[in-house]
Amino acid sequence: MNKEISPKKAIIILAACVGAVATCGIVYQLIIGTVSTYLKGNSTFQFSLTIGLSMSAYGLGSFLSTRVKKNLLDWFVLIEILLGLIGGMAAFILFELYALGNAFETGRVAIIVGTGTLIGLEIPILIRIFEEYRKNLRVTVGQLMGFDYLGALIGGISFPLLLLPTMGLIGSSFVIGAGNALIALATVYAFRSKLKRPKLLMGFATIVTMGLVAFATFTNPIERQIEKQLYEDHIVRFHQTKYQRIVVTKHAEDVRMYLDGSLQFSSADEYRYHESLVHPAATRLPNMERVLILGGGDGLALRELLQYKTIKHIDLVDLDPGVVDLAREDETLAELNGDAFKKSPVNVVHDDAFTWVKTKTEDLKSRGTYDLIIADLPDPHDASLAKLYSVAFYKNLQKLIKPNGLLAAQIGSPFFGRSTFWTSVKTLETAGWVARPYHVNVPSFGEWGFALCAPHKIQEPFMEHNGKFHETRTELDLFSFPPDLKAPHVMQPNTMIRPVIVDHYRKDWKKWN
Repeated sequence: MNKEISPKKAIIILAACVGAVATCGIVYQLIIGTVSTYLKGNSTFQFSLTIGLSMSAYGLGSFLSTRVKKNLLDWFVLIEILLGLIGGMAAFILFELYALGNAFETGRVAIIVGTGTLIGLEIPILIRIFEEYRKNLRVTVGQLMGFDYLGALIGGISFPLLLLPTMGLIGSSFVIGAGNALIALATVYAFRSKLKRPKLLMGFATIVTMGLVAFATFTNPIERQIEKQLYEDHIVRFHQTKYQRIVVTKHAEDVRMYLDGSLQFSSADEYRYHESLVHPAATRLPNMERVLILGGGDGLALRELLQYKTIKHIDLVDLDPGVVDLAREDETLAELNGDAFKKSPVNVVHDDAFTWVKTKTEDLKSRGTYDLIIADLPDPHDASLAKLYSVAFYKNLQKLIKPNGLLAAQIGSPFFGRSTFWTSVKTLETAGWVARPYHVNVPSFGEWGFALCAPHKIQEPFMEHNGKFHETRTELDLFSFPPDLKAPHVMQPNTMIRPVIVDHYRKDWKKWN
C-alpha cells in the first residue's frame, strides 16, 4: 500500500509545481510570439496578439476550472501532460504550417488558445489542492501567486539568455514541453496514493516525456529539414543566436544570407547595393580617415572601403556577434567580403546602434569624430527598430560627424515602401541634415533607396570611382526619381514618441507580401 505524503512535503512539492508551470507558461508565449515574428514580421503586433489571446484563454481556463469538482490531482496531471504535448510541439507545428501553406494563422490561434486554456486551468486547481494541506486561503493564494510570478520571471529571463541561443526555437519548445510532462511524472510519483488512475497517468506522462526528449535530442536535423522547406536553395550554414536565426544558402554560384527569414544579400547582385551605399559618399571625401559603420556585420560595406587608402580607423557596430563571426571565419563569406575584417583597420563593437551612438555623443571628446558614417541598418518593421530612423537618432549622428563629413544611409525601397522611404528623408531633414535621396535597382530586392546626407551643402565628387555597377560619371542618374517613386503626399517625420514609420512600413509592404 502506498504511503500517504506528509502535509509539509506536499506543500513544498506543490509550491515547486506552481513555479515550474509558470516558467513553462511564459516561455510558451515567448516562443509563439518569436516564431510569429520570424515568419510574419511586425513584432509589436505578433506579441500583442499572442499575449492578448493567451490572457483571454487564461480566463477561459480559469472559468472551466470551476467545473472540475473532484479528482483534482488527476486533472492537474492530465493538464500538464496535454500542455507538454501541445506546447512542446508548438514551434515545430507552426514552422510546418507556414512551410506547407495557408494554415499558419489558424494553427497559431488554436495553439495559443489551447495552451492558454490549459495554463488557465492549472493555477486555480493547484490552489484548491494546496488549500487541502494549508487550510488557509489567504496564505495559500498569497504564497502560490508569489511562486507563480517568480516562475514567470525565471522563464522570461531564461528564454532569451539560455534557451534560445543554445536550443533554438524548436528545441526550446521540446525542452519546455518535456518540463511540463516531467512535472506530471513528479506529481504522479509524489501523490500516487491520492490519484484515481496513477498507472494510466504515469504511462501517458512517460510516453510524452520520452517523445519530447527524443525530439529535443534530434533538434538539429529537424531544424534542417524544416529550413529546407522554407528556402528554395541548399542550406550551407544554419546558426541560431540569441538575437536571430542566421541561414546561408547556395545555388550554383549564388550565395544568400537570411536573418530571421529575411534576405540580407545575394552574391549575384549585392555589389549593386554596397557600391551604391558607400561610393557616392566616399568619393566626396578626399582625406577620409575615420569611418563609422552601423550594421554591416556581413563585411560587404567594409569591403568597399578597402579601396580608400587614407582610412586609418573604422568602427563597426553590429548587435549580433554571430553575423560578424560567420562573415569573418566562413570561407565562402570571407571570400565574398574580400577578407575585409582582416585587411581593414576595423574595430568591431557588439552593441545596439542606438545605445552606442547615444553613449558616444555624451562623451564630448567623441564629438566630430568621423569623416563618414554608413548606416546599413535593418528596415523599421517594428517599434524597436523605428528608433534607428528617428529624429533623435539622426540628430545624435550629426554630433559625431566632422564639419565636412557625410552620412550614407539605406532607407528602404522607394517603390515597394514609398511612404517609408520618404518618411526617412523627411526625418533626416527635420534632424538638420541636408539630404539627397537616390535609388538603384538591385534585382534580389527590386528598386532600393539611400540618402546621401551632410550637415552642409553636399559637394560634387572629388575623385572617380568605376566599379562593377557604380560609376561616378553616371551617378547623377541615381538621384533622379520618376513620378511613381516620388513622395505620395507630404510626410511627417518619425520620432521616438510617434514612430509613424512603423505604420507606413506595414501598409507599404502589406500589398506586396
